[in-house]
Amino acid sequence: MNSSNQVLSPNQHLVATFTFAALLPLVYYIPPWLVSNVTDNHFFVTVLSLMIIVPVISYAAMPLFFKALKKLAE
Repeated sequence: MNSSNQVLSPNQHLVATFTFAALLPLVYYIPPWLVSNVTDNHFFVTVLSLMIIVPVISYAAMPLFFKALKKLAE
């Protein structure tokens, strides 16, 4: 494999730290907001929170993190 085509995986500790930092405000603010504005049913708050948090982490936060790491590595 050519060294220019080699994909380096980021440090697992760095990914875990970023994931923690990205999840913390989402988990802290979204469920209470849903309780006060949508429903106070614990099950539905949990499901709705996950429906919001998982896509934000998967499709926004982590791709931005990996792009930022790639820019820093250049």
